[in-house]
Amino acid sequence: MQRLRNWLGGEPLLPLGVLAGLNLVDEFDRIAFATLTPEIRDSFGTNDATVNSIATLAAVMILVSAGPTGRLADRMSRVLLTWIAAVVWGIASLLTGVVPTLALLLVVRILSGIGRNANEILHPSLISDLYPQRLHPRAFLVHRLANPMAQASGILAGLLGGSVGWEWTFVLLSLPTFVLAVLLVRVEEPPRRGLTDAETRRVGMLAAVRELRHVASLRRFWVTAFFLAASAVGIFQLISVYFEEVFGFGPEGRGVTQFLVGLGWVGGIVIGARSVDGGTDASSAARLATICAAGFSVLALGALGLAAAPFAWVALLTTTVMASGNGVWQAPYFSAVARIAPPGLSGQAYASATLFYAAGAMLSIPLFILGDAVSYRLAFVAVAGLATIAALLARSVAPLIRADLAAAG
Repeated sequence: MQRLRNWLGGEPLLPLGVLAGLNLVDEFDRIAFATLTPEIRDSFGTNDATVNSIATLAAVMILVSAGPTGRLADRMSRVLLTWIAAVVWGIASLLTGVVPTLALLLVVRILSGIGRNANEILHPSLISDLYPQRLHPRAFLVHRLANPMAQASGILAGLLGGSVGWEWTFVLLSLPTFVLAVLLVRVEEPPRRGLTDAETRRVGMLAAVRELRHVASLRRFWVTAFFLAASAVGIFQLISVYFEEVFGFGPEGRGVTQFLVGLGWVGGIVIGARSVDGGTDASSAARLATICAAGFSVLALGALGLAAAPFAWVALLTTTVMASGNGVWQAPYFSAVARIAPPGLSGQAYASATLFYAAGAMLSIPLFILGDAVSYRLAFVAVAGLATIAALLARSVAPLIRADLAAAG
């Protein structure tokens, strides 16, 4: 434990451990719902389209509620808001296994989607103020690793679903959330960067948007997030169908591909965080954007390799490479936004990028249509093209970061 604290520069482990844990258990809920979709469908006597639509509506709530969440993050205690979000999605997860009708299932899944906003807006804002800038890559490395590591929970959900039923599975998987919510009470709200003590800026949403728009590097990151989401959000589903259609993989084989996705994702997050030095000057901040661009480039190359793969083993290898590219950018990106966000507006800075990311995710639907109607190989060519645009945009952010930090003094 002491070695881990030394690695984190002597900073306290509890806040980061609790936030990373909440990020992990939130993914339990999402992955369990995907894993147990057939059982949920049969229990309610409905069809695949209805259950998948409920899951999609829950995800869309991230788009709807990102703006208000960001504003609250900059005006209220983020620890309190994170606690509320954790309790909301914990209760929603528990009720998923209890509600008797589809209408109520839709309500609790929407609440779950609102609660998940904390991971992308409240958590990064807290981490950016809880830990010094030189340690941001390491802190975000720990926090973002929770997402690919949670993919293993699909196995746990399947085992629990087979032994105790899907209803009790959601009840049991919700329990760690409440334990972490209790631990969160011990975390103190940190001072906001650039402000004194518990000072907050009473900036209205429109005024905050105008101020954020004046940060050129942040505006460029918004557009980058749109094209990144367009290329990356749908690849998990595309990979599964690609291996079924092109190489005839059954459920076991497709499970192997998802394992490789998680493996590559973890490796990419580690590489991306370790590629960032501990500097706090403008040059080190600009380097964060360059590493993001490198990650997007790897994603594009992996997608091209997958589109052209002549053999299954080549496709599996390029799948792992592609997934690693989707991991490389995460710690550098969250660290970069923490640097360039105006003082007291980090919550709305993260929320604005989340809005563009959610909007770009809608482009994954045409990719599914393209793969189904024409070719899944061609769909991955399109993924490569979108990821290349994101890489070029991210590369152009680096000089803008230098200029923005210089202007901010």
